[in-house]
Amino acid sequence: MHKKIAISVASSGIAATLLDGGKTAHSAFKLPINLNFSETPLCNISKQSDAAHVLKECKLIIVWDEATMAHKGGVEALDRTLQDIRSSNRLMGGMTVLVAGDFRQTLPVVPRGTRADEVRACLKSSYLWPKIQVKSLRVNMRVYLRGDPEAEDFSNLLLQIGNGDLQEDDDRKVNIPNNLCSVVKDLKSLSEQIYPNLNILHSENLTWLNERAILTPKNDTAASINDSLLDQLPTEMAKYSSVDSVVELDDVVNYPVEFLHTLNPPGIPPHNLCLKIGAPIMLLRNLIPPKLCNGTRLRVKTLHKHVIEATIFTGCGRGETVFLPRIPLIPYDYHFQFKRLQFPIKVCFAMTINKAQGQSFKVAGVDLRNDCFSHGQLYVACSRVSSPDSLVILLPEGRTKNIVYKEVL
Repeated sequence: MHKKIAISVASSGIAATLLDGGKTAHSAFKLPINLNFSETPLCNISKQSDAAHVLKECKLIIVWDEATMAHKGGVEALDRTLQDIRSSNRLMGGMTVLVAGDFRQTLPVVPRGTRADEVRACLKSSYLWPKIQVKSLRVNMRVYLRGDPEAEDFSNLLLQIGNGDLQEDDDRKVNIPNNLCSVVKDLKSLSEQIYPNLNILHSENLTWLNERAILTPKNDTAASINDSLLDQLPTEMAKYSSVDSVVELDDVVNYPVEFLHTLNPPGIPPHNLCLKIGAPIMLLRNLIPPKLCNGTRLRVKTLHKHVIEATIFTGCGRGETVFLPRIPLIPYDYHFQFKRLQFPIKVCFAMTINKAQGQSFKVAGVDLRNDCFSHGQLYVACSRVSSPDSLVILLPEGRTKNIVYKEVL
């Protein structure tokens, strides 16, 4: 044992929970919250701090998982910071950094951005990309270890989706292959296949909820499905109201509290958070990495007045019981800042496809009443399961040729 320091990070919280001692890149390197508005971002790490000392002594960042969905500014900020901390003009301050990812999956999200904006934010557009040595993994281990020909066919079909090789029509939309999944025509049928007999189950036997989810391209659609399925649970409903306030006192007159209650920015829990015992929930902030990261899924065990007791579904803390407090949350989607004191969770019978990246399910449903935004989104949605028998897609009546998504990237 050489007892050298190595750091494991991931772009998404759920990927970080799968790494031994892993953290999200934003948490480990103190990256800026919004990288879209900074041309030369830097990590918020003082050269005299303990974190800087660790980075100075570190020999290897062993894996930056899901790096393809990270904004290039985050990797560039780490490069500048390491050069400063380690007093070296070499790439990454002379440290070896291993990044991992699949460019077939979702790329960095640029709010209200165009195709060019998303490509510009991608790691391949960074000045660092020509200096990265690329190694490809070409053996499907599920097929190799199991010798399952059906898994190989499913894998090849997913690669065609990710590569954009499926046949497109004049609108740059494609058909769903018959051997990809089971198809249903309405939301009720999809819900019954993914969550059967939800209304007659007791809270003690809901552990199977961690094996399944409904995926959808949009946040508002996921919220609507969650509300519908939450109503079906037979346990008693509890409602938690947030405390909202503006950050700048000068904004008090312009943005009254009643107006703040109506706001529902992405990544922030609603003003009125409705929960039931047994409901699956997702954490929206990093609390105790890697056990409790943004994206960690839990099941509500007990609803107290000031804390929520929950059991962890996923990652290295699976099976542990934790207590979740209210914390202040400040969204960055508006031209003014307000603070919401609320539990950092959302119900997650359904979640967005982007949030599902890095997770695996035994059964998954995909709601395609709205088109996916890119090949990558459909590829991520379909690849959360290992076989076509475990995948159910909702294609409503009236769709010609089973059209499901439009190519943007």
